[in-house]
Amino acid sequence: MDFKVYRSGSSDNTMTLEKASATIIEAGDLVALDASWLAIKATAASTALAFCEGGWADWETEIQVSTDPELILSGTGDAVFAEAQRWTTVDLVVNAWVQQIDVWASLVDVLKILPSTDAGTVGSAAGILVKIAKPLF
Repeated sequence: MDFKVYRSGSSDNTMTLEKASATIIEAGDLVALDASWLAIKATAASTALAFCEGGWADWETEIQVSTDPELILSGTGDAVFAEAQRWTTVDLVVNAWVQQIDVWASLVDVLKILPSTDAGTVGSAAGILVKIAKPLF
């Protein structure tokens, strides 16, 4: 699982998206839309995101995603967490098909690291807390 829910948002904002029948979206994936407006597993170039809590097989053509702006996700960084990263807006990176938080990159700015003291453990890449900064609406 790439990302997991750390804390649910204040509302249950969900959306049904269409996806190509050959596309697999796993539980915990961040999702984006391709040029044909079909849901895909988000990439580093994705400019708006949603969260998919449940997995969707390749034969299914619709998926449910969360677009709640208050949803807090826990993910893994591509490098260890540092205090200076709190409240920074960063990118998504995909390494070996696993989505990670690009803790030092700020080009498309789709994720926001929380400002709180529990946003991450200094010196560890695991358990970094983020919100989606540019949600799919």
